[in-house]
Amino acid sequence: MKTIRAGIIGTGFIGPAHVEALRRLGFVEVAAVAERDQAPAVRQAEELSIPKAYGNYHDLLSDPTIEVVHNCTPNHLHFEVNRDILAAKKHVVSEKPLAMNSTESRE
Repeated sequence: MKTIRAGIIGTGFIGPAHVEALRRLGFVEVAAVAERDQAPAVRQAEELSIPKAYGNYHDLLSDPTIEVVHNCTPNHLHFEVNRDILAAKKHVVSEKPLAMNSTESRE
């Protein structure tokens, strides 16, 4: 089976749960994390044994090896981050909600 390379945006409360769940699948490599700044990204990557750390999620989205991105940011950021993930032509798994209202979700 092909290995899928995943990135996680947001490693606060729910991000590590996504990492653990993905690792249990056996065919997903959690290859990168992104945070607001480089220092916390590096700290979380080391703590979670993830090889790449980005201090800006746009840099993660520019990584051609990342195929799917899990958006684990706070709810009020979901719309913008999800939109950017899709614009980068990546698959997206969004922690609920998709967006904050139906107008954003429709877009």
